[in-house]
Amino acid sequence: MASYYKRKNGTYCVRVSNGMKNGKQELISATYKPPVGITATQEGKEVKQFADLFEAAVHNGVYIPGMKTRSTQTNAFGLTVGEFIGQHYFKRIEKKLSPNTVRFYHSIAEQFIVPSYGNLRLRDITIKHQQAFVEYLSSPGARADEDNTEPLSAATVKRYATVFSSVMTEACKMGFINENKLKYGSIEYPKIVKKPIEVYNDDEARQFFEALQNEPPKIRLMLLCALLLGLRRGEIVALKWSDINFRTHSLSVNKSVYKEKGAPQQLKPPKSQTSIRTVYFSEVLLGAFEEWKAAQEEERVSAGFDWKEQDYIFTNEVGDMISLYTPSRICSKFEEKNGLHHLKFHGLRHTCGSLMASNGVDPETVKTVLGHDSIETTNLYIHPYEKNMRKAAEILGNIVTK
Repeated sequence: MASYYKRKNGTYCVRVSNGMKNGKQELISATYKPPVGITATQEGKEVKQFADLFEAAVHNGVYIPGMKTRSTQTNAFGLTVGEFIGQHYFKRIEKKLSPNTVRFYHSIAEQFIVPSYGNLRLRDITIKHQQAFVEYLSSPGARADEDNTEPLSAATVKRYATVFSSVMTEACKMGFINENKLKYGSIEYPKIVKKPIEVYNDDEARQFFEALQNEPPKIRLMLLCALLLGLRRGEIVALKWSDINFRTHSLSVNKSVYKEKGAPQQLKPPKSQTSIRTVYFSEVLLGAFEEWKAAQEEERVSAGFDWKEQDYIFTNEVGDMISLYTPSRICSKFEEKNGLHHLKFHGLRHTCGSLMASNGVDPETVKTVLGHDSIETTNLYIHPYEKNMRKAAEILGNIVTK
């Protein structure tokens, strides 16, 4: 607990314990000079806040014993939004967000937050700044493209504003501010008009499945993994044969693929912790897996020494994983060739959930199968749903084969 007392010259001596060193308690001190003209009550609140921030700085390693007082006050107590973002924020979120998400946060911080609020102290940011940020993003001049005067969509505005909230949340967690003032009060966002999610109905799903019977085994399996398992594109590309349990008709979703601009695609953990899951498949999909496995073996033999064995399910002619964009291209060409209603590849995942829900599968099981963030469970808690998930797999198989 920080302690402080007022000196005769009007400044305060603030002291914080930094633990025991060589058998003695180490006390770290700082000087606080109150602003001129404030009341005694305001002065009391200011010195208390300074003491709390100094204590947090010492215990979080922001303050280093021996650091000059002026530098200490700049770094720990008067840290600006720009300084925090540049020195601390991205180092922290890189540990828990995907590279693509971090890159997006970088762009929003550099384009909007730092230019507008970078010179303000973290402790001075309030809900009014967030509201002003939202109102600016909602204006016609917010786009980087000067030729496009259309305001950003309501959903985009809220997504951009989330980055500002994240900055302040992390600053509070790290002890640079006592409280995140963006949590108090409500922000008026532009109204988001949600478009209906495009999915195939039962009849369209059957047409889709029937048309797949004329496709090569790899294409058939790839599209069925989206339609009958609800897998995301990156999850499909990352699949390995070691993820499949043919005995239990189950598949482990434990990784995904991402690609940064100008860099090769790489593996990463799934979208969120709840995306790590086990899904069960029906006899329909079992046959598709077995058929492609046999066809892939023929490709392996044909490639000879050029084949790079990496255990991937979906491979190119030499055994490398396919491009992240391949499933989308294949889906579009397939739909066009067969005169099917155009649906984006991710729409097959939505269709999977819709078909289950509309054919009697309970919502909890649907969410678990799809690995939605709203279900705070992982594979450790999948057992209560196993019976229903197996039933869901059979329902999906019956829908497309009936």
